Amino acid sequence: MKKFIVTFLTSFLTLGLTAQVEPNYGADKDKCLEKVSLYSGYLKQKQYKDAYRFWRQAVETCPEYKPVLYSNGVYILKKLSKDKSIPKERQQVLRDSIRLVYEAGIKIFGGTPDILEDYGNDLILYARDYEEGVKNLNEAIDGLREATKYSTIMYYSQALRNLENQGAKDCEALVKEYTRLSEFIEMNKDKKGYDKAQEYIDKYLGPCLTCDKLVPVLNKKLEEAKTDAELRKKILDQLKERECTDSAIFKILIVIDVKENPSADGYEGLAIMMYKDGKKSEALEYFDKAVELSEDKTKKEEILEKAANVALSISTSKAQKYANELLDVNSSNGTAYIIKANAMAQSSCGDSRFAVSTKYWVAYDLAAKAKSLDASVADKAGKLMGSYAARFPEQSEIFAQGLKVGASYSHCSGATTTVRAK
Repeated sequence: MKKFIVTFLTSFLTLGLTAQVEPNYGADKDKCLEKVSLYSGYLKQKQYKDAYRFWRQAVETCPEYKPVLYSNGVYILKKLSKDKSIPKERQQVLRDSIRLVYEAGIKIFGGTPDILEDYGNDLILYARDYEEGVKNLNEAIDGLREATKYSTIMYYSQALRNLENQGAKDCEALVKEYTRLSEFIEMNKDKKGYDKAQEYIDKYLGPCLTCDKLVPVLNKKLEEAKTDAELRKKILDQLKERECTDSAIFKILIVIDVKENPSADGYEGLAIMMYKDGKKSEALEYFDKAVELSEDKTKKEEILEKAANVALSISTSKAQKYANELLDVNSSNGTAYIIKANAMAQSSCGDSRFAVSTKYWVAYDLAAKAKSLDASVADKAGKLMGSYAARFPEQSEIFAQGLKVGASYSHCSGATTTVRAK
C-alpha cells in the first residue's frame, strides 16, 4: 500500500499544474465520474476502506479533477488511521500518507491559507512534525488573520513551545507570536472556543513573556477588564504568575477586583501593595477591611501582625490598637507585646527629659512579657530588652528625682512599672 501511494502521488508532485476552474476529467470523463461517484458513495456511508479503494482509482484516473479530491483523501486516511481493526503498522503507513496527499493537492491546485491551515495542523497531530507544521501554520495565519480557527491557535502554540524546548525557536519568536495571536483572539472574543485559545497561548507562549513584553499586550484589554470580571481575573492571574504586580495595570485592576469581590486575602494583598507604594495610611485602611472580613483565627493574627508593624511607622497609638486586637485573638501572642514595646519606645509622653526616658522601663516590661509568653520571639525580645536597658536613666538621675531603684513607678501612659538604673 505504501509503495503504491508513494509512487502515484510522487508522480503528481512533478506536474506543477495550475488550478482548474472547471472539473478536469482527464482522458476518460466517464471513468473519472464513475470512480468519483463510487468513492463518494462509500464515503457518505462511512465505509472508509471501500471509499479509499475507489478514491485511489479516482486519483489514478483524473488526478486534476477538483481540489476536494485531495481533501477527501486526507479525510479518509485520517479515519482509517484510527481504525482499530487495521494493524498498527498499516495505520502508521496511512498517517505517513496524509502528508503526501496534501503535497500532491497543493502542487496541482496551489496552497490557499485554508489548505495550509489544515495541512499544518495535521503535520503536528499526525506526523508530529512541529517544524514543518509551524512553517505552514505561520503562512496560513498570515493569510487568514482573525479568520484563523481557535483550534489552529492551540496547536500552533503547543508546537512553538516544543520547538523552543528543542532549541529550534527562541523566546523572542514566541513573544512575537503571542502578540500577534492575542490580537486575533481579541477580534473573536465573543466566539466560542477563542477563550480556550487564549488559555493555550498563556500556557505555552506566556512563560517567555517578561513584564516589559506582557504588560503592553494586556494594557490593550484594560478598559474591558475594568467591567469584565472574568477577563480581569485572568489578567490578574497572569500578572501574578509572571510577578508583574508592580505594573500600573495590576494596581488598577486589583483595586476594582477586591472592591467587587471583597475578601480578607484580597484586602491584605491590596494593603501590602499600598504600603510598598508608600501609601501607608491607605494600607492601614485596607488592613482594617482585611481584619473585618477574616473569619479564620490564624489568618486574622497574621493580618493584625502585619498591620501593626506598618502602623508603627505612622502612628504608635494605631500600632497599640492593632496589638491589643491581636491579644484579644491570642493572649499569648509575643509579637503583640513586641509591637507594644516598640510603640512605647517611640512615645514621648512626659514633661521632662527624665520623665520621657522612663518609657524604656515600660518598654522593657513589655519585651520581657513577650519573651516569657512566646518562645518564637524570645531571641528578638531579649535583644530589645538589652537595647532598652542601655537607655535607662543613670542612678544619679533617679536619686535626683527622689526615686529608688526597685520601687514602683506610675508612667504617664497609665502603665505601672519598676524604677531601674542603667
